[in-house]
Amino acid sequence: MSKRKLLYITSVPGRRDLPPLSDATKSVLSVLSRDFEISLAVAGPVSALDLNALRGSLGVTRVAGGFERGTGDANIEGAQKLVHEFYGLDPLINSRLKAAIQRRAADFESVVIDSLPAMPYLPLGVQGKTVYFAQSIVSDDEKLGKGLLGGRPVKRIRGFEYDAMLRCDRVFSTPESANALLELGLPLGKLVDEATQPSAARPTTAVSGFSSTRMRLGYSGYLGDEQNVASLIWFLENVWSAIRDAVPGLEFHVIGADASEGLAATLASHNDVVLHRDSRDRKITELGLRVMVEPLLHEYHIEAKLVNAMVRAIPIATTRDALTNSRLGVGDAVSVADSAAHMVLNLRRLLSEATLWQALSDRSQRIGSTLLAYHEVAHSMRRLLVQVES
Repeated sequence: MSKRKLLYITSVPGRRDLPPLSDATKSVLSVLSRDFEISLAVAGPVSALDLNALRGSLGVTRVAGGFERGTGDANIEGAQKLVHEFYGLDPLINSRLKAAIQRRAADFESVVIDSLPAMPYLPLGVQGKTVYFAQSIVSDDEKLGKGLLGGRPVKRIRGFEYDAMLRCDRVFSTPESANALLELGLPLGKLVDEATQPSAARPTTAVSGFSSTRMRLGYSGYLGDEQNVASLIWFLENVWSAIRDAVPGLEFHVIGADASEGLAATLASHNDVVLHRDSRDRKITELGLRVMVEPLLHEYHIEAKLVNAMVRAIPIATTRDALTNSRLGVGDAVSVADSAAHMVLNLRRLLSEATLWQALSDRSQRIGSTLLAYHEVAHSMRRLLVQVES
């Protein structure tokens, strides 16, 4: 079955010392790329090297952007010019990028746009829905109220921002931005936010420190899924025996619903492995698990599993393959192993070194909490677009 075709339009900051795309944009793209064939259009000064890197790291099919200035470029004025200057961008519309997008507009079933400088490139003739992801409210930014960009210009930007969002069929935001969008005047029926549609998968508990845990490893996942089970079996066969023999008294707790009788028998055949046929999120902290294991060798929605695990503040042991396939920049917030033997070494340290454990716990929760809101937006967006286009 071929994937649906989606156009995603974004912009890069004018400053070269900043990353080309925000964490929010990368998070949404990483989720949508699982279900959609994405064409990414990038407004602003982006190099061919950056475009190639984005194509490879984000799972998009094609990328357009980085066109030189041309005689057909249109200068922009008024509030739109102020917005471009706020982002550090030249106040013009690149004619070559706009033409490239418009030529293929009829091929796309939906369009996602996530920044005000990208709005002039919104094409005509798109078959399906146009949605806007409000990463921030530009007219509420504190920097606009200072210096030359104060007072009357702010009102002009506020009006432009409101009109831009009204052009789209739906607007998505994190819960933190939802109230500001309503204050902007956006109709409630146009706004989609996770504050009004809470995710059932949102982690609800977190550990309070190394001393609140026990000498236990944990795995949590839906055990009726073949990919989840395949990664779990890999851990049992390649890591568990070695780590159990090296750490006396260590237990491995597997938490998840709908385990088959065959899987239950396999788990029971291993010493100190306990199956909990439970889907309650709080079970993870009730058990006092010290480290969560996420091999993620076969799963599709790797990003969601990693982010949900990180929010709980329990250090995560995962594989290099998981980070390579996830397209998430989690840096040193998780423990990464290049082999089964390497994972054993990592687990031994995390189980015994409180200082290392706490440092990884703090980084994991901080980064995971930031990414969680973006991933919930992305999954909400994915559900809407799949429903609209099916």
